[in-house]
Amino acid sequence: MHDQEFLNLYFSKHWIPADTSRLFSDTDAIGQKIKGTERVLDVGCGQNKFKVILKNVVGVDPAFDQADYKMTIEQFETDQLFDVALCLGSINFGSEEVISRQICKVVSLLTPHARIFWRCNPGRHDHPDPLCRQVEFFPWTFEKLNTFAKQHGFEQLNCNEEVSGKTIRLYAEWHR
Repeated sequence: MHDQEFLNLYFSKHWIPADTSRLFSDTDAIGQKIKGTERVLDVGCGQNKFKVILKNVVGVDPAFDQADYKMTIEQFETDQLFDVALCLGSINFGSEEVISRQICKVVSLLTPHARIFWRCNPGRHDHPDPLCRQVEFFPWTFEKLNTFAKQHGFEQLNCNEEVSGKTIRLYAEWHR
């Protein structure tokens, strides 16, 4: 079951972001790939760290007060379309149906030539807090990412396994 209230509690009170930099998906690495004029949607923005380096960022997160919009991506409504979406550890929770619904929502907010940057948990319960065991992580694979990319008219590029300390994540970019 996808329990948003539990996820909000876990991420706002128990989860601690990794201190180590990530080769592909840390703020600086992603920031270098985005033009200053591009409009960016940061899905699950957490503490909204991209706001410091990018001027056209809208952060959406249900658990953190630093978000521009404190709500789930499914609840977010706007007339604005975005050139880039950041899904860096945010679309990771629940069943394939939940993941599919969230991806559809993100894609609906993008321009025809948009890009999406992904960092996905491949189903690992590797956060240090014991409550992590109760989180329903979606078991991402590069194949599942690619299947979703194709379903939504994207090409998946730059796939890499990203190791940071004891965590392993999948990094990918989708381009139209």
